[in-house]
Amino acid sequence: MGGALVALSLLSVSFFSCASSALAIPFEEEARQNNAAVLAYQEGQRLEGEGKYQKAVESYTEALTYPKIRDAALYKIGRLSTLSEDWDRADEAFSELLKDDPDNTAVRQSLAYVYCQSGREDEGLEAYRELHEEKPHDEKIFQGYIKALRMNGMNEEAESEEAAYAALFPHLMSK
Repeated sequence: MGGALVALSLLSVSFFSCASSALAIPFEEEARQNNAAVLAYQEGQRLEGEGKYQKAVESYTEALTYPKIRDAALYKIGRLSTLSEDWDRADEAFSELLKDDPDNTAVRQSLAYVYCQSGREDEGLEAYRELHEEKPHDEKIFQGYIKALRMNGMNEEAESEEAAYAALFPHLMSK
């Protein structure tokens, strides 16, 4: 009888050990994935600081799985891809951001710049024109619009806009 009791005790300890290791705390896997995404984002920041843009983009891409940092990671991917002249990836990242926030001026301006730099000058000009009409007193948008006009061979219009820019921002003009 004593041997049967010991065997039963060992069997129940064994059963509970196996069962408890198979049980997961609710949301534990999600928390693990979110933590991995945060660590990937932090690694992206470190690599970005070291000027290793391609590797940073890879880390930021891993961070996209966590909704709370997804937009920040997408913006970083777009920005670093622009600096690396990876126009397709930059376009993809900024376009993805605009799906959720189509009125985001900074992202729209970034996308207009990408269009101009990637050989899609006409799309860039249209994007800058829309932004300029919405925000005619925004210095950076105004500058981008003038550059887009020049890129599209619209020099007379660019000169006219430069005169308007000089009148609006006289303190920024070279002496």
